[in-house]
Amino acid sequence: MKPDIKVIDNTLSFYKYENISHLLKYKYTKFGSRVFWEISEVLKTFGDNFSQKAFLIPVDDRVKKGYSHTAVMVKKMKTSKLKPLFGVLHSKNSVRYAGKNLEFRLNNPRDFRYTGPENIDVILVDDIITTGFTLQEAENVLKTYGVNVVLKVVLARGGD
Repeated sequence: MKPDIKVIDNTLSFYKYENISHLLKYKYTKFGSRVFWEISEVLKTFGDNFSQKAFLIPVDDRVKKGYSHTAVMVKKMKTSKLKPLFGVLHSKNSVRYAGKNLEFRLNNPRDFRYTGPENIDVILVDDIITTGFTLQEAENVLKTYGVNVVLKVVLARGGD
């Protein structure tokens, strides 16, 4: 599958959601980690070619179904210049946002908690961007700790 790379509002995406949605839905299965490992190969290429030093922060990398899909993505991106920070950005609520519209997301914020180092450069990593609200909420929390989000990286973008 050939990537369709775009950068919009400092967010780098690799595929249109509609082109890989059938693969992304495997995150809800116990063998989804293998699927995410394969579709995240494009992230390895990105990581290998990114020259700036930064930390990688997966969005809400809690383990579900035996793994965290955002942690799998970040592991693929790891290089000598890109260092993962696992378990430092978690949602305080357990609301599921898949398929929800912006109004629902605005009325039910994730209420992120950050426990990582302050005053660092990071790349924020998530699987999908639809409304952009999750990544914006995460970035706003990180800013309160002096964390500079150099780039946001997602596998897929909706609404193309």
